Parts: sequence; C-alpha cells; structure tokens
Amino acid sequence: MKSKCQNPNSKFGIWALTFLWHLGFDIWISAYCVLPILSMDNTYLGNGPVPIPKDPDSTSREYNRRKYLLVIISLLMGLGYLLAMALYLSVPLREWATSMSVGARCNVPLQVALYYAAFFWLYLIISLPLEFYSGFILEHRYGLSRQGLGDWAKEGLKGTLLAFGLSLFMVEVLYFILYNYTEYWWLMAGLVFTLFALVMAGLAPVLILPLFYKSTPIEDESLRGMLVPMAREAGLDLGGVFKIDLSKNTRKANALLAGLGKTRRVIFSDTLLESFTPQEIQVVFAHELGHHVHRHIQKLLLIGSLTVFAGLALADYLLRQIIPLFHIVGASASGGHVPLHDVATLPIFLLVIGAFAVVLLPLENAYSRHLERQCDLYALDKTRNPQAFISAMEKLADKNLADRNPGSLIEYLFYDHPPISKRIEMAKSRGRGPGVREQG
Repeated sequence: MKSKCQNPNSKFGIWALTFLWHLGFDIWISAYCVLPILSMDNTYLGNGPVPIPKDPDSTSREYNRRKYLLVIISLLMGLGYLLAMALYLSVPLREWATSMSVGARCNVPLQVALYYAAFFWLYLIISLPLEFYSGFILEHRYGLSRQGLGDWAKEGLKGTLLAFGLSLFMVEVLYFILYNYTEYWWLMAGLVFTLFALVMAGLAPVLILPLFYKSTPIEDESLRGMLVPMAREAGLDLGGVFKIDLSKNTRKANALLAGLGKTRRVIFSDTLLESFTPQEIQVVFAHELGHHVHRHIQKLLLIGSLTVFAGLALADYLLRQIIPLFHIVGASASGGHVPLHDVATLPIFLLVIGAFAVVLLPLENAYSRHLERQCDLYALDKTRNPQAFISAMEKLADKNLADRNPGSLIEYLFYDHPPISKRIEMAKSRGRGPGVREQG
C-alpha cells in the first residue's frame, strides 16, 4: 500500500483564518453561558453549598431546564466544531502531523496520535467555559456540589486524561484497521470495539471507578445480613456490596450494578447509605438485583454491539459517498482527494457516527426506561413494601434535584429512567394489591 506520509505544502494560514472565523461562533456560545454569572451573587464559589430555596419543585424544574439547554448547546458546539474542522482545518492539521512524523520514518501511528491530540485538546479548550459553567457554577448555584475549585479542576483533569487515553487508543485502532482492511474495516472495527466494551465493562468497577472514588465493602453487618441473602436468592454471586465516597464531590445519591463475572457488585454512594432507612436501601438494592435477574447488562451489551456494527456499516457507506466531495475544501491543498484511511477524515466520521447516535438516542432511552420499569416491578414484588419504594424515590428526587414530572417531549428526548412521578404512581397502584406491607 502506498505510503500516506508526504511533505506538506498547504496554505495553513489561510485555512486557519477561515476556521477561526467559524470557531468564533462556538466561543461566543461558551461565553454566553458564562458571562451571565458575573452578575450573580458569587458567594457560592466558596466551599459551602448555597441553601436550596423553599420550593424544591420549582427549583428542580429550573435546574433541569438549564441542564437540558446546556445539553443542546453542547451538541451545537460539537456540531460546529466538527463542521469547521472538516471544512477548513482537518487536512492542514493532518499535514502538520505528517511533517512532525517524517523524521520518525513516516510513522503513521505517530501521525494519527499527533493529529488526534491537537483535535482533542483544541476542542477541550473551546468547550472549557461551558464545562465550567455546567459542572461547577451550576452545581454550586443549586447547592449540589461540595467541591472547591481546585478539587473540581483536579477531578476534571483526571477524567479528561483518562478519556483522552482511551479515545486515542480507539482512534489508533480504527485507522490501523482502515489502513490494512479498507474493504471490510467496519466489520473488523465492530469486532474489536465490541471486545473492548466487554473488557471495560468487567474492569470498570475495579480499575476505573477507584481512580475517582474510594470504594470499600459495606461494614454494617445487619445491612449486609439483609442484602446478601437477597442476592443469593436472585442467583447472583456478588463480588461484594460496596460504597463509594460520593459525598466528597456532591450531595447527590446513587446506586448501581456494575462489573461482569467476578467483578460483579452492587455499589451504593455514601450519600444514599447515610440518608436512607434500611427498608429504603433494601428496595434500592432489589431494584439493582432486577438488572441481574432480567439480564439487562447482557442485553444492553448485545444491543450496543449491534448498534456499533450498524453505525460503522452506515459510516462506511456514507463516507464513501461524502469523502470524494472533500476535495473542494481539502484536496486542493494536497493534490488529490482524501482517502478513507486518511486521519483527516476523522471529523466526517464523527459527524456521521454522531448523527446516527443522536437519531437512536430517543429509542435507546425508551428501551432503557422499559428496563428500569422492570427493575422497579421486581423491587416492589420482592420487598412487598411500596411505601419504602415511594419514600426512596422522594429522597432521590430531593437529593438529586430531579424533575418529578417533566413534559412528554423532555422524557422522550432525555430520560433513560421513568420520571419520579410515574415510578411513584406505579408503586401506589402496586401497593393496592394483596400481600403488601402496611406503613407504620
């Protein structure tokens, strides 16, 4: 195969100036989200959270409306960035990466790494104001965050470095496969990415989670004595019941079933364990067991794998139609059209995959809500304690500032769990049946 490393001869300055013109729109959006805070009371920038207003429902609606808006703005920023890169800077950036790797005997992996590093960190700089507003300012404004600015920056940097390392690995693998298996690259990449997802699902609770939170077994023997037999009855050989120190960052509460095989475990946040009664913890635990009983992790991995194959096959078809048109903005700088295995195609690839993911997201959320309803029903049937379920839902809504009753469109677009109001109503209707525990 012909080498793709060559001495660049592009008008980098012209492309960069045009790119920066488009980039200004993204920067303006970021600034628009941050500048209004200058007129706010800035006392929440300190160590303590701001007291929550007396009307929690209106506060949660306001908080969630802002979060929805930030999601939309983030999508628009990502779209603008990818379009600007694809139209103006991707080919010159690849030629810069090529020139930097020529001395390394035309090292293609190095070329890909240099290109992606510039691509990744440039977007991080552009989106940083929005991330700061969403992850720090807004969370403090509504009394949710317990992080100081230094802790927030440290945790953010750690997460960013992890995301960069993992995504760089995937990009390197992708373009290695594109380089060597051009005709059937989507099939090979689908197999590799599916295997990667399986490995990460198994390793996440023992390798990834401890990077951010201290994870320790629950020491309360009475609580363990209530939960572990439930797991055995459900056919789950747990690696343990663990808690994480989520309280160092936030007052939010959560629980999850994580891991595969010997790493399978149920994890509670310490914020949940400290504020929920044993009966409420039992209901939450039963909900997580429902994911195991109904084999939800396996189903999601299977559906995720099929989605990956479908997305990559679609990308293969569309890229072959789109890339020949790429010469109007890139090939004039390099003397020909950009081939499929050229790393300069990455923004177009991400545009196609991103559009596919956005279209599928409401369907994935609907399926996720179906799975969560199954777990709620399992928890209600297993514990026969609808009152504990209802009080647990109320506490989760209060601690997480959840919108109890969002509109149908918001639920359709954003919610991967049923809204709190629907979960409570289901528990009430279930509680009218025989065999349930009375309150008191």
